[in-house]
Amino acid sequence: MLKWFVLWSAVTFLMCTAHVAFTNLKCNFIDKSYGDFQYCYIKAVNRTHKYISIYAKMVPQSLNNIWVNIQLLRKSNGYKPFFTPNSFDVCKFLKKPNNPLLLSYYNMFKECSNLNHTCPYDHDLIIDRFYTGDHELSFARYLPIPHGDYIVAITFLVRNAEVAQVKLYVKLT
Repeated sequence: MLKWFVLWSAVTFLMCTAHVAFTNLKCNFIDKSYGDFQYCYIKAVNRTHKYISIYAKMVPQSLNNIWVNIQLLRKSNGYKPFFTPNSFDVCKFLKKPNNPLLLSYYNMFKECSNLNHTCPYDHDLIIDRFYTGDHELSFARYLPIPHGDYIVAITFLVRNAEVAQVKLYVKLT
């Protein structure tokens, strides 16, 4: 009985740890009246680790009603939805971060971005050198995700209209 428990614990641990590698990044403003991306790229730190940098030059206006739609797609004869799409109110979440899963992912990149305050947003949006090396164990702590190729498709909505989309291609090994 003890050997089965040890075996199951080892298998569960291996499923819940992941090496995260960024493979591609695509950024697009759907509504150019809100702004444009100055840069959006992946840069290699070494052979196994990369970081992403995104700079969104915003048209000066105060953004209050911001929603984000996140969808995870897995590659299997084309990219297909892996989880149901999740939408949340950014301003409400930043005022009272009560969703533990969102909070754990937000904590991963808030140190390398200027997205660390509540609404309104009236400045350029920057994510500078977001590196996964320190976050690999926390990435799959709450959701055991199988290894493979994924797209994290993030759509930004302002006043219920799609404004921008970021597609982050990720490989979990």
